[in-house]
Order: sequence, then structure tokens, then C-alpha cells
Amino acid sequence: MEKQALAADLSSYGSNSKISRLRAGAFTLAEVLLTLAIIGVVAALTIPAVVTKVTKDQYVVGLKKAYNTLKAVEREAIREHGPVENWNWPAGNETQQFERYFLPHFDVLKNCCATDEKGCFAEGLTRLNGSPWTTYFETTIITSDGMSWAYYGSGYSGSLNVRGWFTVDVNGLKGPNREGRDIFTFDFFPSNLGIKPSGSYENFVTIDPIPTSDVDSGCNPSSSGNYGGNYCATKVLSEGAMNY
Repeated sequence: MEKQALAADLSSYGSNSKISRLRAGAFTLAEVLLTLAIIGVVAALTIPAVVTKVTKDQYVVGLKKAYNTLKAVEREAIREHGPVENWNWPAGNETQQFERYFLPHFDVLKNCCATDEKGCFAEGLTRLNGSPWTTYFETTIITSDGMSWAYYGSGYSGSLNVRGWFTVDVNGLKGPNREGRDIFTFDFFPSNLGIKPSGSYENFVTIDPIPTSDVDSGCNPSSSGNYGGNYCATKVLSEGAMNY
């Protein structure tokens, strides 16, 4: 009997000891709620920044792809028509300019050029600083990768050294439709320069490289002018990132 009683006491002691250890290592409901609250606060502070970084990286990738597309189109146009300076340029008719030299070399999903149809480029665009951007896009297409493209011809006269401008929205009709974020502009020079990101070279009077300080001013979200995002293609491509 004494042995049985001793065994029962030892068993009871072991069981109580395990329960005590479990209780000592467990979290109270208040501790669990506090931990979850801290995790929520940290997530609220960090996730938006991570999402913004990922989104900017997507815009950068899109811009690089768009520039590669333009240079491929340019190469094919030169192969077909010869050097740019020898092209028979239909002055004053940007749709003819685009359709003759560039359109055949894009992989077009939707063409809004011939009928001046809307739907190839988003409306309600904004400048980098958030101010409304009134555009004059009439020659527009959407390519098979979902990018929206617009072309605006200059007529090439006077002191202007470009024949036209390409504008691309790298994620098509989706927002934010803001210059310097998902929208970028390229200059088309009638020389061996060809198509360059806006902000690379002066396009009035002289054709000289634009200083970095001017490029920074031309890609500044704090700028109150109409050209605060016009040079962002050059800035992003040269830096390999969207550092603004």
C-alpha cells in the first residue's frame, strides 16, 4: 500500500509540474493582443513604402522597355527609308508622319490614328506636381504589351531642332497617368541622334547635351511649372531608378 501511495504521489507531482511549466510559458490574452497591435502598426508604417518602391521599379522597367521599343522602331524605319535626314517629311501632318515612318514597325493592338478615335490614351492626365496636363494627342495607338503611345509632330521649322515627340504611358490606360511616373516623353531629332529621351539634348537653336542640374529641375515633383516632369525619362534612364 505504501508503494502504491508513493507512486500516486509521484505521478501527481509530475502532472502538476508539467501544467505549471506550461502555464509559466504561455501568453496571456492581453499579451497576444498587444503583440498583434504592434505588428499592425509596423505593417502600416512599412507596407506603403514597400508598395511604393515596387510600383516605382515597375515604372522603371516599363520605361526601359519603351525606349528599347522606340529604338527598334527607329532602326527598322531607317532600314526601310534610309537616313533620317533624307526622309520626305510631310510637314504639318503628324498622322502622315507617324503612319509613313513609324507605325508599320510597332506591334499594334489598337490604332486610333486614322479616325481620331479616342480610347488609346488615358484622359485626365497630370503633371508630376499633380497639376492638370492639357494634351494635344491626336495620333495614338496601343501596342500588344498594353502600352499607350502618342506622337506629336513639330513641322520642323525655325529654331526648333526636333521633328516630333513620342509620349508613352508604360501601363496603358491604368493610373496614375502622371508625367514622370507612368508617362514619359522622347524627342525625335532629324539627325544621327534620332530618338532620345526628353532632357538629353537641347531642342531649340542648338543641339547640346543638357546639364544634369537642368535635368533635375525638369524632373522635380515640387516644380510649379509645366515642365517639372518633362525630363524624367532622361533622369530615370541615366540613374536606373526613380529617385524622386
